[in-house]
Amino acid sequence: MTDQMIAWQVEEWIRDYEFILREIDRLTTLLNRIEFAGGQKLTATYGDEAAMPKGSAGISQAELRHLDRREKRLLKYEAIANFLNKAVDQMQEERHLIVYDCMMTGMSYTAISDHLECSRDTIRKIKTEIIGNIVKEVKKVNFLQHLKSLKTAV
Repeated sequence: MTDQMIAWQVEEWIRDYEFILREIDRLTTLLNRIEFAGGQKLTATYGDEAAMPKGSAGISQAELRHLDRREKRLLKYEAIANFLNKAVDQMQEERHLIVYDCMMTGMSYTAISDHLECSRDTIRKIKTEIIGNIVKEVKKVNFLQHLKSLKTAV
């Protein structure tokens, strides 16, 4: 992948950060929910009802595949969220930290420039520096390879 493509990917992760956190919460509640398929009947069945096939109380193969897909997605989103949170540790300048935090919360260029009382062009330059530093870190730790390995792991 080229640097520009990685930069677009990183921008998308930052833009979708709030969504990723909400999706992590939703998937963890889905995967951690314990489903009980009802109790056993305590009375005997007679006649036609006794001859009818009964459904299994376990989880079907289709449901297991859905759970596996959700778990893979959960692992991917958790890895992205952790990586973006660790990117803060690499930043030294206070302005970069503020702009990055504003980007993570979904603020626009105009809103960030109003917040910091500087031009949109200055914000764009800071954002480009931030994205460039994160792209270097992505390449250094082979993060995209790590994400691909998560997709095949579960």
